[in-house]
Amino acid sequence: MALPERGTFATCGSRTYRVTTAGADWVMLQVPGDAGHVPGSLESGVRADGDRWAKVAKSALERYFVVRVSVEWQGEEFELGRVQGDRAEILGGSPTVAERLGLEGDQYNGFSAKVPTGELSVVDVREKEIDV
Repeated sequence: MALPERGTFATCGSRTYRVTTAGADWVMLQVPGDAGHVPGSLESGVRADGDRWAKVAKSALERYFVVRVSVEWQGEEFELGRVQGDRAEILGGSPTVAERLGLEGDQYNGFSAKVPTGELSVVDVREKEIDV
């Protein structure tokens, strides 16, 4: 099962990009290889690992938002964290659930585990606009 992409995103020039960093009045976008020039970019380049980036003024964005994904695992609801290949990080806050399911962490910082993506079912996907 393909899980929905979670994280912070910005739409610029009718295309949506992942936001990797944000400043007071700009965002740094992760740019796919086929994207071409990003409209309104202040700067752009290629990182040492080969990923392209573009720095764009927030005023040039058509949309700026965060996507949160809730999933179910072992009958409990968790927030979806990072997904890498066929493993996903799940995040929760209940000490009782964490102890029962063997999650790591504590009551102050939350609990987490890396589980097979095939064992997850999507419960909810929510988008929230970020004011610029």
